[in-house]
Amino acid sequence: MKLGRCPVCHSHLHLDALIQDDAGSELLGLLASLGRPLARPLVQYLALFRPAKSDLSNARALKLAQDTLAIADRDSLIAGLQDTVRSLHEKRQRGETKPLKNHNYLKQVLASVAPDARKPGAESDSNRPTSWEKKQGVEETPEESRRKWEAQMRRLGVDPEQFNTKRNTGG
Repeated sequence: MKLGRCPVCHSHLHLDALIQDDAGSELLGLLASLGRPLARPLVQYLALFRPAKSDLSNARALKLAQDTLAIADRDSLIAGLQDTVRSLHEKRQRGETKPLKNHNYLKQVLASVAPDARKPGAESDSNRPTSWEKKQGVEETPEESRRKWEAQMRRLGVDPEQFNTKRNTGG
């Protein structure tokens, strides 16, 4: 069954060929279950393991994906994978082209972030500018951030006060 064309190389994609290999089929199922925010950087990360003169086997890609998912929680992985891919792509542009052999680089990236900052919704991280914002010189205070958020919510027709967590309990 022909699916269409590859957006990169424009060769024909056939669904039956993709699922013929058990590891390839399992890898596709795993990636589909993750959702785009995690699957996309994971695929980019897996590509960093590909040897220069050959392809990465589906079995190896599946094992690497499973091992990667076991390293940290979803939110930490999304940020860690994005930082790792960005950093290693920059290195490769400078001529350092060796493929990854293990997950040590990703583990270092994840360890460089404070454990509290990796937790989803952690207050210590909620007002901290991202590394991209720091590089671009786009830092804003928590008050500016809150004011912008409230303005955006009002434009969307939502009362931002309904999300106010500082409630007077009358104690």
